[in-house]
Amino acid sequence: MEENFNLSVCGKQTVSGSSEKIELETSASYVTKNGSRYITYKEYSPDHPEQHYRTTIKIDGNNVVTVMKGGEENHHLILEQGERHKCEYNTPFGSLTLGVYTEYVGIDLDDHGGNLTVRYSIDIESELASSNELTLKIKETNKNVNSNKDNR
Repeated sequence: MEENFNLSVCGKQTVSGSSEKIELETSASYVTKNGSRYITYKEYSPDHPEQHYRTTIKIDGNNVVTVMKGGEENHHLILEQGERHKCEYNTPFGSLTLGVYTEYVGIDLDDHGGNLTVRYSIDIESELASSNELTLKIKETNKNVNSNKDNR
């Protein structure tokens, strides 16, 4: 995986009126295959910084966003505006089936990067567990931009 892009991830989660924000700056791979865009990056465990797992975000041609996370909290979220999907979420304590309703998907991506914003809620047994917003900003590294200019 060639990490040829800079990625900024901002996740906001609201549970019972209390919000928590997590921000991450990292290197990422950003490719297009068969009409879908893929952003792949490594995340590190806060409890075990020597361990990492891979997160892949797939944006397909129909504006459906799929988040696939490996590691102990392995999960596969399908985010499709106006739709509710059931998703398996694995934790160190066991597996949960979650309902994921996507309120909004905003995609402004091209071959050089761009932005992705998704707002969604998670429910357990049809009871609201959290409201979430995920914002990604991806852009070419300076090295990658310079090499593209040299090839023109």
